[in-house]
Amino acid sequence: MDEDFPKFRKKKNANETRKEIDNLPDLILVHILSYLPTKDAVRTSILSKKWQYLWTSTPKLHFAEGERNERMVFMNFVERALALRDSSKITDFSLSCDVQCDTSRINAWIISVVKHKVQVLHMYLRKFQEPLALPPCLFTCRSLEVLKLKMFHHLKLPSSISFSSLKILSLTKVIFSDNRSTQQLFSRCPILEKLSIIDCIWKNVKAVCISSPKLQELFISDRYLFEEKYGENDDKDDLNADADDQKDFDGCKVVIFGTSLESFSFNGELINDYCLYNSSSIVKASLEVFEREELDNHQDAHRVFKLLRGLASVENLKLSSGIVEVLNYAEELFAHLPAFHKLTSLSLEGVETLFTCEPLLNMLQNSRLEFLDFEMDWLPSYDGDYDWVLDPVPSCFVTHLKTIQIHPFSGGEYEMHAVKILLECALVLERIVIVCDESYFESHGGLKKHKEIYEQILLFPRGSMSCEVDFLVGFSARLPISSLAADT
Repeated sequence: MDEDFPKFRKKKNANETRKEIDNLPDLILVHILSYLPTKDAVRTSILSKKWQYLWTSTPKLHFAEGERNERMVFMNFVERALALRDSSKITDFSLSCDVQCDTSRINAWIISVVKHKVQVLHMYLRKFQEPLALPPCLFTCRSLEVLKLKMFHHLKLPSSISFSSLKILSLTKVIFSDNRSTQQLFSRCPILEKLSIIDCIWKNVKAVCISSPKLQELFISDRYLFEEKYGENDDKDDLNADADDQKDFDGCKVVIFGTSLESFSFNGELINDYCLYNSSSIVKASLEVFEREELDNHQDAHRVFKLLRGLASVENLKLSSGIVEVLNYAEELFAHLPAFHKLTSLSLEGVETLFTCEPLLNMLQNSRLEFLDFEMDWLPSYDGDYDWVLDPVPSCFVTHLKTIQIHPFSGGEYEMHAVKILLECALVLERIVIVCDESYFESHGGLKKHKEIYEQILLFPRGSMSCEVDFLVGFSARLPISSLAADT
């Protein structure tokens, strides 16, 4: 009878499982430890003699300071972990902590990591009570491939900089010290591919050139004053004085030679003057500009114009409503805006951005736009006039535009008017995707309201009789432009 039943293996007990793990090669065990938080990896040293020093070979070390009353425990733990380290490489090291009066200890850690030929280094340093100059060996580290530095402090650079292997550089909220050292930093990264400059303070720099020959992606954010104004800066105590000086700063001229640049993004206020040269390789770009009410908007308009001129060859472009507001301060520039002959995908913030911006309509006249995306984040609060028309109708609406997407949609009167005009003017449109604001409809009639609006849209006259209307619910239903492109 027993022969009719399959034989099951006896369940292993904990000791057998542990023995099997212990018998694995050290190389595999160290690899497993690399996926644990550093504290947990160190704790495995108590398991047995075999495990006592395995953690000293783990290639990844991550340290983050917790509660302030545990500072000495944290500092001593980092020190011990690095002191017991064997001679193997550290591929990935991250440190997040207050500096206070411990600059010498922190620099000693960095020196130790560099000696272990670190490849990826993330540092978030804050709460300075004394000046910090990072060790010179960091800036000549041949093994370093990724450096991400966030610190609310002056970036004091050594006389010699050579990042021969650096491919990714991210600087957040650092204060650039002077022209010479800042220029040297951006010119001594021969194989740099990705650069992010996030909310940094440029007040000590008049002009700088970014010209890494292999740079492919550049992201710049100048949101610091915006965050100060609207209370979004969590670390404002560190840089209050420098931010106040920045308010009276006329800006740094940043010249970007983009011979290999493929992606460019700018987010923030036009504190600095950015100029793109030799940038015909850029395929994808995003400009999110915040209007500076108290300052010279005419100057900001010229700065937007320079950026747009440098992006004339892009295929995929995203523009904020702030672009419209700023450009309208310098009508004399309208006739000189680029034609964007290669543009096939455009994302705009709000439908009014298209209807109320004459220069934007002019820019689209000679484009090959196929995909038009409206991000309506702040709807339905628009209180301006909405008796819009497309005059003149961009030629791409007649010859190329195949897909329009609007999200999140609330069915307001001016939104409906915009949909009506778009359907009438897009003569070769194949698909309009309308993604409804689920929470709005739930509080305004639910599915009944949803159905009423959908049926009303279906009655709108269409310039393209083959156009399909996709009426979707929920932001998650939104399709990215890349998906829309694949479907057409």
